[in-house]
Amino acid sequence: DAPINTLVQVRQHYMKHVASCDGEKYLHIRFYERKQDAASAIKWRKLLDTKMKSLNQILRNEWLCLVLDKLEPFRSLWIGFQLGSFPLILSWRCSQVQNYLCQMQSMWNRMTGGSGVLCDENTVTKLEGLAPQWSSRDRSLIEAFFSENQVFCRVNDPALRAVIQQRVLAVEGCILSFKTFFEDVKVLGPVMLRLRELFPPSDLVPPRGLFEPLKRRSPSIRDVLLQKYRKGLNAERCVLQYDEDDERRIEAPDPAMYSYWQLCLFLFRHQRGDWKPLKKARNQHPLLEHPEWLINLSHCARRLGFESDRISILCHQDPDLSQIRTHMREEKPSSHYSVSLEEFDLEAHTRQQRQAIFKRRALPPTPLMTTDTSTLSGKIRTHIGLFLPAIWSALEQEARYALTDFGRLVLILTSFFGDFGPRHTPLAREEPETEVSNQQLLLLPRASNPTPRSLSVYSLPDASPAEPVFTSRNQDITFWHLPASRRMDPTREYRC
Repeated sequence: DAPINTLVQVRQHYMKHVASCDGEKYLHIRFYERKQDAASAIKWRKLLDTKMKSLNQILRNEWLCLVLDKLEPFRSLWIGFQLGSFPLILSWRCSQVQNYLCQMQSMWNRMTGGSGVLCDENTVTKLEGLAPQWSSRDRSLIEAFFSENQVFCRVNDPALRAVIQQRVLAVEGCILSFKTFFEDVKVLGPVMLRLRELFPPSDLVPPRGLFEPLKRRSPSIRDVLLQKYRKGLNAERCVLQYDEDDERRIEAPDPAMYSYWQLCLFLFRHQRGDWKPLKKARNQHPLLEHPEWLINLSHCARRLGFESDRISILCHQDPDLSQIRTHMREEKPSSHYSVSLEEFDLEAHTRQQRQAIFKRRALPPTPLMTTDTSTLSGKIRTHIGLFLPAIWSALEQEARYALTDFGRLVLILTSFFGDFGPRHTPLAREEPETEVSNQQLLLLPRASNPTPRSLSVYSLPDASPAEPVFTSRNQDITFWHLPASRRMDPTREYRC
């Protein structure tokens, strides 16, 4: 039986032999590079082994280095840092990654008051992913963690712990960390890869100038699409989609950004598990039709105001006919069957006409953000109700016991895209008011007792409290006609 002091020394000695995580390696490399200690930086670089290329890709993106530098004071967050995942994420050219990381930094900065040393790894593990403002269950968990001293164990002052607890409970949305980032960013990959099909690949790699530095920020998918946004006659108006068939005009401070959000939401609504990379599909089937989702995406992009040569070509195609032709080729592959082009097109058009019996379902009401039971599956990445008005309405709902799958997805999207701007209402068509002269007002009949204003189209005659409303069959019922102009005084139209 060794003394306790000896056991502590042995444990501390063997702790040095535990493999360092990617976050610790990255932080040490950045620290020694700032001190211009090349020898120590090389030692830590050798520990990366095959992840050296991943580190070099991060260092080539100055914006990413700046965001990660702001997260350095919160050392406990870096236990979930995955260095090898960044090459794939950076290949998506998704600018929303920066929004997520900046929001994570500001969130932990508010909770700890700027003192990253107050937080430990166990605190991050227990708090990440919780939504205290939306789930009463998560609020109870956080309160239990603080009462049992399971989080922020380095803070011993009761007053300071109470302040930190209130800050944690006041967090809007989910509590973010690197672990939640690498899990949530998976929803953006398929969307960004499919948005690339709306413009040529050369737009993502613009030509380099003669004296342009080697380190430069390549344009993101959002940057390219915003350049292709076509402003209409009124630059402050854009299209707002309420469902697939209901589109209205609104006034927005940044119409191009609203259109970009809706284009991304279109892909979130129509995600499918059988999507394949188009480049690989074209190599396997040279005569492959353009997929249905791509043609529908092009039609949606044009309605929202985006324009490019690729979009113009795809908008001349029929998505249903393209899908039918693809299914026919899969049913009867050309390696086993032969058919003339005329007969093939005739059969495709015949099947398209037979699809006229299908009608689009009415969009259900706004889904619930929270529920009274715990039904979260944690695997949802799409929802048919992802429209901007539905998201605005969902964010105004009250908190309940636990988040639904739709609520979790909305909070993930707000972590990347923000709150999707201020809420707007569609522009109403107002009829011009007709000016009435004083002489015409004098000629209008005046009632001795003004008729009370009705809240509905039908108005019942006045009745005293002692008498019932319908005292005789000869009682008149007045039907009111509400005008469409700004004058909201109802006028009598029919009497029966």
